[in-house]
Amino acid sequence: MEPPAPALSVIIAAYNRSQVLRHAIISVLNSRFADWELLVIGDACTDDTAETVAAFADPRIRFVNLAERCGDQSGPNNTGVSLARGRHIAFLNHDDIHLPGHLGACVAALDKGGADFVWSACALALPAADGRPCRFELSGVPPGGVYSPLVFYWASSWVMRRSFAVRVGPWEGHNKSYATPSQAWLFRAAKSGGSLQFLPVLGAIVVPAAYWPVSYARRDSPEHEHLSGAIADDPDFCRRVLEETAIGEASLRMARICAPPARTIAHVMLRPVIAALIAAGIHPLSPRFAIFRRKRGEQVRQHLKVTGANGPPAAPIRPIVRAPACAPEISAAEPSGSSACPAPPTAPAGRSGTIAIPAPAARDCPGLPAQRES
Repeated sequence: MEPPAPALSVIIAAYNRSQVLRHAIISVLNSRFADWELLVIGDACTDDTAETVAAFADPRIRFVNLAERCGDQSGPNNTGVSLARGRHIAFLNHDDIHLPGHLGACVAALDKGGADFVWSACALALPAADGRPCRFELSGVPPGGVYSPLVFYWASSWVMRRSFAVRVGPWEGHNKSYATPSQAWLFRAAKSGGSLQFLPVLGAIVVPAAYWPVSYARRDSPEHEHLSGAIADDPDFCRRVLEETAIGEASLRMARICAPPARTIAHVMLRPVIAALIAAGIHPLSPRFAIFRRKRGEQVRQHLKVTGANGPPAAPIRPIVRAPACAPEISAAEPSGSSACPAPPTAPAGRSGTIAIPAPAARDCPGLPAQRES
């Protein structure tokens, strides 16, 4: 007899990184929200991913390995949505970590409000230049609390009604768009008239593979070991992360005030063009990607090259780092029993079908390559 359907289906798209996948699974197990099923969908995995999932011996966790490789998240995520039984769906990249209060906060927002889709802020764990295991930057915070396609929103922060996911339709592969599959899907979701709501809480730690070169070729991941090990040790983790990111953002804002960047002026001049692209149903970053990336799907192909997902690169690639912000050292993480951490206040969430055009352009992890799928 099939068990009752859970409230939430969590979907993890996985590919040959079992050493980090276990940290993602543990973060779901440590969630304060317990009414879930976890669907780990392998993109034709050839490593010990199946054994890693089976070792948890939890009936709520299921592993399905696709017969043919898709090369991005679209295929595994579409399979996960088709298998999901929960009334809500959440995504988690195989190398990211949900904070314990994330799922509960998002499900509560969906159940109590009228939103179809909610997302939270993420903290990017990035290479540090000063010897620390990592540094943090806040990501996925929209201008004025309203969805803008000029900001990158990590899928690990998303929770939505399953009916909404079905209505928007499947993720398209990376060869169908200049934007990444996740951002192309989210743009379609916003254009569909759905209600997208931002929750001003810190919901996930994102460890983007492209910022840790040849991450797929390595069989260890000290950055994940550090973060997961710290989760049990420091109840002030979220406060420390938010302190570091707030100070870093304030420093950059002061720098802009002293010397406004040329891109701010250019963005103001381009606002009518951006509005016209959005009205036409074209992702406003597509022209930029078309000019600099040349081909559809080039962002994902570059991601596979940098991370070593298609095999080790021909020459070593140095990690991407920036000078650290003036911020306290982050050396631990939130304990499993704590709630999601409040982020800086924002304006109320956007209305149904609303897409913001910020002025100046919203910043999302500056000084680094174009955001890519994790």
